[in-house]
Amino acid sequence: MQQLFTKTGGARIGWVNASWPLAQLSATPDSLTVTARLLGSYTFAPEQVSAVERYVMIPFVAWGVRVRHCVPVYPQQIIFWSLSNPDRVLGGIRDAGFVPTASVSAVPLRRGIAVRWSAIIASIVVWNALFMLPFVRHRQADSAPDWLVLVPLLMVFGLSIGTLYSPRLQCLILKPGRNVGEIQPLLRLLVCVSGVLSVVFSILVATGAFKQAPHPPSTGDAERPLLFASAHHRPGAPDSELA
Repeated sequence: MQQLFTKTGGARIGWVNASWPLAQLSATPDSLTVTARLLGSYTFAPEQVSAVERYVMIPFVAWGVRVRHCVPVYPQQIIFWSLSNPDRVLGGIRDAGFVPTASVSAVPLRRGIAVRWSAIIASIVVWNALFMLPFVRHRQADSAPDWLVLVPLLMVFGLSIGTLYSPRLQCLILKPGRNVGEIQPLLRLLVCVSGVLSVVFSILVATGAFKQAPHPPSTGDAERPLLFASAHHRPGAPDSELA
């Protein structure tokens, strides 16, 4: 009798890696699912997979199984990392009854990244400009950062969410014929990271944690008045000479 096969490990979904134990692979006769926290869940039917094969980058450290699929809305590269030998994972999938039936020709060939280079360059330029904004406004050396430090983070947060859900923004950012699902894991990660950092920096700014304490006088500054006084006072001189 075929049973559900599950395995805990890591995963690489598109450009993003999830370390052990943040991912899980499960297999039944009708489906193969790779789930990674924050990156989403990806389920395949047998007719959507051409092969599940051994994948080894570094033996014992970075090895697992790769799913070759023909789902255009999923990232092309889906790899499940396992601490155990990849052959055991492949054996568990076979014992669960999952048999890929898609032909190799059904797997779409995707060349390059899904994002336009113009969109990448524009995002980098705007990010650096917004990042330098607080320093341009506060040129004093002892000035503390204010709410302007949140602008770059909020830009990343808003742009990532907008790309996930806005078809118009997707047309501007993605190459023709590409799908937002290919970069969905990266966008979800950016939303999570920029959102958490925005909350942290908001608390720091609101509580005045960035404000610098007054600089204590240095040793040289403290001794300077004493040296000045001693230079005008000779031993044994009457007090009238100091007037």
